Amino acid sequence: MVASKAAGMNPRQLGEALRTAILETDGGNTLDDVEVAGPGFLNLRLKPTAIAAYVPTALELGTEKLAQVPQPQGKKINVEFVSVNPNGPITIGSGRGAAFGSALCNVLAAAGNEVHREYYINDGVNSEQMRLFAESVAALLRGEPVPDNGYKGDYVVAVAEALKGTIPADVKLASQDLMLQAQARDLATFGVTFDTWFSEQSLHDSGVVAQRLDELTAKGVADDQPFRTKVKIVKGKIEETEIEPQETVKDQDDAEGSGKTLWLRSTKFGDDQDRVLRRRDGRLTYISSDVAYHADKFNRPANADKLITVLGPDHHGYIGRLNAVVAALLQTADQTDEEATATARERLEVVIFQVVRFLKEGKPAPMRKRDGNIYALIDLINEIGQSTAPNADAEEQQRIGRDVTRFFYLMRSHDTAMDFDLDLAARQSDENPVFYAQYAHARICSVLARAGEIESGTADHALLVHPREGLLIKKILDLPWEVERSARDYGVHRLTTYVVELARLFHHFYDACRVVQPEQPELSRARLDLCRLTKNALQAALDLLGISAPERMERTAQEAPTS
Repeated sequence: MVASKAAGMNPRQLGEALRTAILETDGGNTLDDVEVAGPGFLNLRLKPTAIAAYVPTALELGTEKLAQVPQPQGKKINVEFVSVNPNGPITIGSGRGAAFGSALCNVLAAAGNEVHREYYINDGVNSEQMRLFAESVAALLRGEPVPDNGYKGDYVVAVAEALKGTIPADVKLASQDLMLQAQARDLATFGVTFDTWFSEQSLHDSGVVAQRLDELTAKGVADDQPFRTKVKIVKGKIEETEIEPQETVKDQDDAEGSGKTLWLRSTKFGDDQDRVLRRRDGRLTYISSDVAYHADKFNRPANADKLITVLGPDHHGYIGRLNAVVAALLQTADQTDEEATATARERLEVVIFQVVRFLKEGKPAPMRKRDGNIYALIDLINEIGQSTAPNADAEEQQRIGRDVTRFFYLMRSHDTAMDFDLDLAARQSDENPVFYAQYAHARICSVLARAGEIESGTADHALLVHPREGLLIKKILDLPWEVERSARDYGVHRLTTYVVELARLFHHFYDACRVVQPEQPELSRARLDLCRLTKNALQAALDLLGISAPERMERTAQEAPTS
């Protein structure tokens, strides 16, 4: 339709001319037909043999390369995720961020990026939460009640029990180390590991926080003038500006002191208010650590092109301030504030994942233990594994619990709230999508194991002309494009949909096309290759999701899943 005016003919005439030219150029090799569909579209129909011709090429790629995108993005990306305080276990709320962050890293790597996985340990000396956690453990070690505003969970008792008899000089540090070990252990069980566990306190110990604040002051983006600017931003534009005298600021958390408050003038870079870097009594705020940390993060990987920070649903307010931090750090002498802000938005992306609601019997389930303790991620993994496979050993139960929990967390886009159906998660049947996909993989392994001597000889892939074979092949070949789409907008949930659809297409193919036919050995070998290619695609997609692809399952692949 756009080109018809320049061509001097109506859209339908141009479509017919294009149809003729395309068919002549193709020469009957690839296309069955070209159809002019209305005034603006051409439908190109591939020959089944042209689709089947991709099978041997795709098989040569193997499992890992099958998912790699055709045009690698080639960026260096630091992805920080989970990063909860080391004063408790990884909770089921943080579990969604852990599953999403780790799957996102896998997808970005498959898209041809160098990815560094990072956990930021919030262990700064000024952390009130860590102080209370240490005081709670210390009270238990002394045989005293936990302070009223302290931590009372069973994990606190466990830390105190582990420290009994040693009474370390630094209870805070010892308690924190034990909690970090537990967090790392639970995350590893969940299939989540990190290249770097970075300590906030190390920034203070090295003096780099003070150094960075001096640099911001020298650049003129931080100062100790006695006021704060607040702005009202509507549709990306400043609608109102208010200059607030320092003495009226209520949220400085300011203790008495003779010094001056140091402000980051973050409103210059799109934030809705200036932020306190150092209080009048000399205490540093969290954002002062963020300044030093973000400057340091660009070193992992070296000269990183981009930082991605994955945060939970209660962190929307962090987006503006963190973008302002990076803008202030990266601003050069010849850049305007607006240009520095634009650069920061290219180099830092804060990704927010939304809340999870757990359902049981169709109703919201209160996810706290009967004794009031936090329901940890490891509890959910173990509960699902034990419910699903009560006769399996503990290691197998945890594998099953991990696979199901990860798949369910990843079934919906990270930026939408989701329901986690606990009853469905514990059901080992075709209704459970992760088992449905895994059954397809196990079923293929069973078919290949039974192929026997018919595999010896050549395969004629041009015989793969059944419509269900064509649909299956096209779905397999779409995997790298699915990865590319997921890497572009971080929609890793697409891959859970992909594996379920691929499993369904395989079952449809298997029901309609007998694989092993001794009377047609070349067709049999071609279909066995298609089975093998499907297996590779399923495993590649499940690997990206951090989910296993078992070759055998308790409910065997011979029990044909329904479509």
